[in-house]
Amino acid sequence: MFEDLRHSQVIIDLKALLSNIKAIKQVAGKRKIIAIVKDNAYGHGAPKIIETLDDYVDYYGVANIKEAIFLKAYTSKVFIILGGFFEEEIPFFCENIMPLVYDMDSLKKLTKTGKKLSIHLEFETGMGRTGFLYKELKTLIKLLKSSPKINVDGIMTHLACAESDEGFSEEQIEKFYDIIDTLKKEGIEFKHAHISNSAGMFYNISDDINAVRPGIMIYGSYPSKKYEPLIKLKPVMTFKSKIVYIKKVEKGTPISYGCKYRTNRKSLIATVSAGYGDGYPRNLTNKGIVYIEGKGLAPIVGTVCMDMFMVDITDLEGVRVGDEVILWGQGHREVHPDRVAEKAETISYELFCHLSERVKKVYVR
Repeated sequence: MFEDLRHSQVIIDLKALLSNIKAIKQVAGKRKIIAIVKDNAYGHGAPKIIETLDDYVDYYGVANIKEAIFLKAYTSKVFIILGGFFEEEIPFFCENIMPLVYDMDSLKKLTKTGKKLSIHLEFETGMGRTGFLYKELKTLIKLLKSSPKINVDGIMTHLACAESDEGFSEEQIEKFYDIIDTLKKEGIEFKHAHISNSAGMFYNISDDINAVRPGIMIYGSYPSKKYEPLIKLKPVMTFKSKIVYIKKVEKGTPISYGCKYRTNRKSLIATVSAGYGDGYPRNLTNKGIVYIEGKGLAPIVGTVCMDMFMVDITDLEGVRVGDEVILWGQGHREVHPDRVAEKAETISYELFCHLSERVKKVYVR
């Protein structure tokens, strides 16, 4: 098949992935690892990610039943459906696919099937999204006691701002301890309890909470800058493109749609073969930075287009058509996904998940 040599690609560094999961396991200690691989492993390609991680994790977290059914061909480990379920999906639950249950109606539907099912229960402690409310505990316990075919494999809650508000997070953790104590006193058995996302892993949490749910750190990004001294991570994804055109222009020359940039000197402008159609944020117009391999950093000038954007290479030497350009990933600290996301006023999760299907993935070990 014809290979488009002009177009963008992402390099997925599986050595970096292994390095990250080993570092995460050191932080997690004896706790089980529930690796989050939803949305195609944050755009990294879930099959290859699972094949690489499989010896180092205990469970996988996905968003929906469709993801679990597709991915179970790549592992014998259990999938937890974190996004809940609809009634017509119940027949697909099995030993290796467990639903997360967060409301009474869903639990009742499971009990009425008469099937032996293992589940995880979610409790609301401050996220304000999904989860059993504390006032529902008595009713929930009563239903679980009358449903011997429902096995509670695990219980969980979700920290709303683990990376930014330690006080509020501690309140959530205390509420979860209270729920654990109440369930134990009432004789509700469960194997696992988990509350920690990537940021939450660094809290001092009791052994009653015996599993963690790392997500973004697996892929080499940090929940916030303050965690950078605490764990060494390496970006797994490097997004690359190429320079397809270079031109000399006079001072005052408008660049790209809307003429939102005009050169303030005689300039050398390069066109890069990538844009928001590939998943590169349009919001980086006039404020993004790329790294031209072996040459240096170049600022984005003018509006990011669907398939192209322009950079100022006036201060760089030897830049040529065909040179590779790193949009984010490994290569220079200024194009680390976290820094790029910061400039785009978003988070690295969104960068990864917004990659277009036309961007080819290349896996390296």
